Amino acid sequence: MLHIVATAVKHGRGGISTALVGFTESAQLQAHGFHVIESHRAGNKLRAFLPAVRQIRQSVHPGDDVWLHCGPWFSLLRKYLLAVVARRRGANVYFQFHSHTLRDYLQKSWSRVLIKLMTRKATGVIVLTPWWQDLVNQYLANHVPVYVVPNPLEPQWLKLAAAPQLPSSSGETVSILSMTRLVAGKGVDHVIRAMVYLPEHFHLKIAGEGPEQASLQKLVTELELAHRVEFLGWIDYEQKEAVLRSCQLFCLPSQFDSFGMGFIEAMAAGLPVIALNHEATPDVVKHNETGILVDELSPTALAAAITECYDRRLELGGTAKQYVRTTFDPNVIVTHFINNVLRATAR
Repeated sequence: MLHIVATAVKHGRGGISTALVGFTESAQLQAHGFHVIESHRAGNKLRAFLPAVRQIRQSVHPGDDVWLHCGPWFSLLRKYLLAVVARRRGANVYFQFHSHTLRDYLQKSWSRVLIKLMTRKATGVIVLTPWWQDLVNQYLANHVPVYVVPNPLEPQWLKLAAAPQLPSSSGETVSILSMTRLVAGKGVDHVIRAMVYLPEHFHLKIAGEGPEQASLQKLVTELELAHRVEFLGWIDYEQKEAVLRSCQLFCLPSQFDSFGMGFIEAMAAGLPVIALNHEATPDVVKHNETGILVDELSPTALAAAITECYDRRLELGGTAKQYVRTTFDPNVIVTHFINNVLRATAR
């Protein structure tokens, strides 16, 4: 039996919660059998911890697989303590790292020691892309096996990726979408600055909320772009597909993404992606095939990439749909996970 230890698995919440939906709704994982153990709840991260300990003690048996999904520090601590309980039950323990902060933890000597202690008796470590695999192996060489298991598309997005590529709007307005949590490092400010170098009929829609929203709105005002930049606020799960369909391009030159579910959702909708050639992003967005990756965050470089993607939108968008169908199909990913990770490493 596979036990998934994570936050509640729900559509539209973002982060680990949403990434797991593609796994739990896959026919292959349902046939394999799994049990979700909720390790914490939004608003009260300790309320679910003791019940999770009890569930592991009651439901985990020798030879079972326990798959712990880790975020930043407090999440790591909770998962480590739960892993200790699972190991005492004779289970195979797998840590999956989701947070971009893992890079910082590995690069600092004191936190790297803690990561090594945490994973020393793990059956395996799972990361999202080959870039992360190389990084973890660099710092934890021969310490623990490291496997790549990317986040899969949810069934809704897989269906959208299989739908025919719709012709772009014949209207004059070109809509660019930046959809993310509005925090430092996501690059939305750079997209706003790039708008100055694009024709007037290029408009930007910013979907999301966060602490940077006020400063981004101020930047729009300072650059006199209020008539071309629209803040949509938080987009509910049910609205997301319609918002993507209303745009022609997706632009998010983020320096702070471990994977980028927004990238694969945009590509499923047939939107070429403009992103930064940085860390794990090239593992997800294929340069010159599903979009354009820029090497610098200058407004002119972004504007040039946006213009090129628009000119090639049908070619890049069609390739993007095909790419995510084959690369992020949940059944393919789950089959790989079961056959090449769980069965290959089980004790």
